[in-house]
Amino acid sequence: MRLNRKFVHNCRTLHVYLTMLGLLVLLFFGVTGFTVNHEDWFGATTPTVTTTEGQTPAALIEKNDALHIVENTRSSFHITGAMTSFDDLGDHFEIGFKSPGQIWEVEIQKANGQTSVRDEAFNFAAVINNLHRGRYSGAAWKWIIDLCALLIVLACATGFVLWLVLPHRRKYGLAAFAIGTIATLAIYFFLVPGADAPPPSTAAAPTPSAP
Repeated sequence: MRLNRKFVHNCRTLHVYLTMLGLLVLLFFGVTGFTVNHEDWFGATTPTVTTTEGQTPAALIEKNDALHIVENTRSSFHITGAMTSFDDLGDHFEIGFKSPGQIWEVEIQKANGQTSVRDEAFNFAAVINNLHRGRYSGAAWKWIIDLCALLIVLACATGFVLWLVLPHRRKYGLAAFAIGTIATLAIYFFLVPGADAPPPSTAAAPTPSAP
């Protein structure tokens, strides 16, 4: 197959510099793909739990000032994660904060301002696993994941073009591609539980009769 030389040259240049540009990120997602798949091996599911007691100023509670209550809680208990929930449950507030490696659950009593903070701190493996998933990592990191996905697609596309211009290796490359594709599909359909199951019915389940 003959392709325009300039086009091939541009693909080669793009392939080299794209992979070098995203080398660290691609390596990161490769390594964390393994650690995500084996979280128990790395102790990523078992946090260190501590509970801290403190006080929230009565003035903030009386004003029901959610913004300043949250900011006071952050500064008083050195919380760095993003707020994920704020619930007014009548006699107390419950606030949740999360970061890739830490979870805070805060309970503030309205009557006396007593504040209890439950802190779950996870290890380094859990941090990088959550970064891999884009969990609790903010909008900026989601952009990193999107860019990494684009880099992978472009690297694959330019690599495919470079393979096409190597006539002596085209046959072996096609065989490798076919084997990889067939093996992946075979593993999915024959070894992944539920892969060959019919889709669940959308019909509403019958309502059980009252006793």
